[in-house]
Amino acid sequence: MTLSEFRRTRARIQPHIRRTPLVPCELPGLWLKLENLQYTHSFKIRGAFARVLDLIDANDERTILAVSAGNHGQAVARAASTFRRKCVVVVPESAPNKKIEAIRSYGVELQIRGANYDEAEALTLEMAKDEDRYAFVSPYNDYSVVLGQGTLAFEILEDLPQVGTILASIGGGGLAAGVAAAVKLLKPSIRVVGVQAEVSAAMYESLKAGRMVTVPDRPSIADGIQGNIDLATITFPLIQKYVDEIVLVSEDAIRRAMDHLLRKEKLVTEGAAAAVVAAVLEGKVKTSGPIAGIISGGNVDL
Repeated sequence: MTLSEFRRTRARIQPHIRRTPLVPCELPGLWLKLENLQYTHSFKIRGAFARVLDLIDANDERTILAVSAGNHGQAVARAASTFRRKCVVVVPESAPNKKIEAIRSYGVELQIRGANYDEAEALTLEMAKDEDRYAFVSPYNDYSVVLGQGTLAFEILEDLPQVGTILASIGGGGLAAGVAAAVKLLKPSIRVVGVQAEVSAAMYESLKAGRMVTVPDRPSIADGIQGNIDLATITFPLIQKYVDEIVLVSEDAIRRAMDHLLRKEKLVTEGAAAAVVAAVLEGKVKTSGPIAGIISGGNVDL
């Protein structure tokens, strides 16, 4: 990935996204990049528009297909509806009602399939084999999606040039891979730290093993980063190369972070977003400069 690709992607998606604020947190030294205030209340809109714009430019009329724990589905649904393209979004039975209702609001075809994300993804990948009918947009295993998520890095560095560490939650790794690749191209001295839930740490265990592995798919309040990852994902080598470290946080720590963000910062956040604050509260992040934590989304059942 090159800086010119990131800059081109940023320019293309700019009309369709918000530039979200970066604000100081009550916790000393921590700044919060508020993607919960983004359209669809999640950073996923960046990658979704990057990929759908590719399809538009190519005059690709196939039905857009996506699988999602919720946020990616909303983002793809919004992008597809913007250009009046047919779209099918598959979500697991475990997806929060708030996310399901939001996807439906865009008028796309919603399918609830599989007990959890792993099952839903497997079923959707089977559908995606019909390439004459469907154009599959992965939540993470897609070059354009990763470029779109990486545009966050430019905004953080422009608003906080002295940042020492950037924290990003990791599920499939699209956010962490894109941000880390862009950051290391812009300013290699900045550390990028990924955060995963202890109970669902596929990327963490894969890095330890030196290859992609499958872990038990245990429930987490951080549903947006729960579940296993396509073993052939492009995000793994990017994270190997550009992410400095991955730390794990407990379910209790994530809940405490959600509570802190609600009560002290007046921010409604989902578990995947609060995980980065949990890492700070638990003292898992060592840095010599300001920390920017990406608050990746706010779609949570109250």
